[in-house]
Amino acid sequence: MHVVVIGNGIAGINVASALLSAGGVSVDVYAAEKHPFYSRVRLPEVLAGAQPPEAIEFYKSEWYDKKGMRVHVGQRVETIDRAARTMRLADGSSVSYDYLVFATGASCNRPPIPGSELAGVYTMRTLEDVASIRASVARHPATASVVGGGLLGLEAARALKDSGVALVRVFEIAPRLLPRQLDETGAALLEKRFASMGIAVVCGAETARFLPASDDPARAGSIELRDGRSFPTDTTILSMGVRSNVELAKSCGLTVNRGIVVDSRLCAGDPRVFAVGDCAEFEGVVWGIIPAALEQASVAAKSILSDAGVIAAGEAVRYVQTVPRTALKVGDVELMSFGKAVLTPEEQESGQYEVLSRIDENFGRYEKFVLAAAPEGSLSSDAQQLAGAILYGSKAHQGKVQKMAGNLVTRAGVEELLADF
Repeated sequence: MHVVVIGNGIAGINVASALLSAGGVSVDVYAAEKHPFYSRVRLPEVLAGAQPPEAIEFYKSEWYDKKGMRVHVGQRVETIDRAARTMRLADGSSVSYDYLVFATGASCNRPPIPGSELAGVYTMRTLEDVASIRASVARHPATASVVGGGLLGLEAARALKDSGVALVRVFEIAPRLLPRQLDETGAALLEKRFASMGIAVVCGAETARFLPASDDPARAGSIELRDGRSFPTDTTILSMGVRSNVELAKSCGLTVNRGIVVDSRLCAGDPRVFAVGDCAEFEGVVWGIIPAALEQASVAAKSILSDAGVIAAGEAVRYVQTVPRTALKVGDVELMSFGKAVLTPEEQESGQYEVLSRIDENFGRYEKFVLAAAPEGSLSSDAQQLAGAILYGSKAHQGKVQKMAGNLVTRAGVEELLADF
């Protein structure tokens, strides 16, 4: 049985590895990028100059040889003929498959902001992107900006500062940083911490346009907001989310919404075609997070092996929605957030949730636990469900709280955690 995987990111390489572990399977991985599998989350380390590009590669060539995994980098897939179970590469050659796995990942959003086509405005998704940004910073080290105060944007901002930029600003359209992961208390602590790093945060900031530099009309020299404020910027990173790479899937007739639509087996509608990771959409959700990519890779591999008769049908498992847990470390900032960490106004007024929290502003530490009523039939009368939590400023409780997430706890047990500050 021959399986072809398109994409050599974390989802693609892990599904290939899981397939090969079963034996009796040959796997070829095709990747448009010219680099072996590397950690995208570590790109800020390369931007900061803390690590060379090769340091963020996951595996040496010996690992692939031992696995028997053939990875073809710099080989873009142009078209797929699902009826013939073949695909054509950019060099004109044809490749056949028994099963095909889309692991095509995602690309950075690049909204049509006027002036964003000027030199000095980048996205950061690949090692090539990082090389371009570092070259820009080397030429113009005075100012830099990040548009988007999400996790990746904040890590990029710290990396720009560490790379030698004198003044770095983060522009966030929401009223606070990380609005989905942090409430107002946590966001205020985070903004204060970034200010101490020499990184300014501008919230409620909608980018209107980029203006040319006075000394070079081909290069962006300032960023103008909708409210009329203007700030100098020599190098800008747009960190405004990602979009699934679905063009190839759409061109061969697969069902595509935001991502490639899959079922609980990760099958993409064609019994010989599967999709995993940032390009896959399950029950209307495209997660775009590492835990989901790893879980989906395992499910897809077992689905293929079971379908092909390599393993027993009972060994295959179904995918269920990933429970998101956000962990961020920028410099010495520790943060974990999951579940209903930030309640909506309606949820706050519903009376269905209880919030317990503690803050120590002197040490920059904050913990918040959101409790919900236990499901019917729970044996303990004082049990509640840990529906969400924020742990800011320390990882002392992270391991324990991860095990508690979504499970039954007692109010006394949570109070005991808060007392251990």
